[in-house]
Amino acid sequence: MQISTKDLQYLTDEMSWELLAMKKCHHAAREVQDPAIATLINQVGQMHQRHYETLLVQLQMATGAGTPMPATAQMPQMTQ
Repeated sequence: MQISTKDLQYLTDEMSWELLAMKKCHHAAREVQDPAIATLINQVGQMHQRHYETLLVQLQMATGAGTPMPATAQMPQMTQ
């Protein structure tokens, strides 16, 4: 599948936003005192991580980058 330069830019931007949201959740979960809230924030962070990974796989498939590398190997895991 051919993907336009503009679409690649959109995908790159969206991946950046997902990564930023994931990092913000990770930071917020470490700062909050209530464990229940920290768990919820971590769940949101994990959702952003899944979105990032999905976009990465799609981008790799569209650009013919070969076998997708698991994004989890490239990013810190969300923990409490």
